[in-house]
Amino acid sequence: MNKSYQIVIGSPPDYEEITISIRINREEICILQKEEGPDKIKIEFFDEPVQTEIYYDVFIEALKEAKEELLK
Repeated sequence: MNKSYQIVIGSPPDYEEITISIRINREEICILQKEEGPDKIKIEFFDEPVQTEIYYDVFIEALKEAKEELLK
């Protein structure tokens, strides 16, 4: 099955831990980070999203996969 989202592992200089970027339809939607610990994962949305609506099921699936990658 061809996914409409992409999970990208990153290590931006302003974070101590790795981050996971979620892209849906090639547009970056948010970043997951665990700077405060693995039990306090945060989702950071961008100020000006390119996409203003996405499918719920796609977003939830992407979030689950991103969390799994972040906690590895």
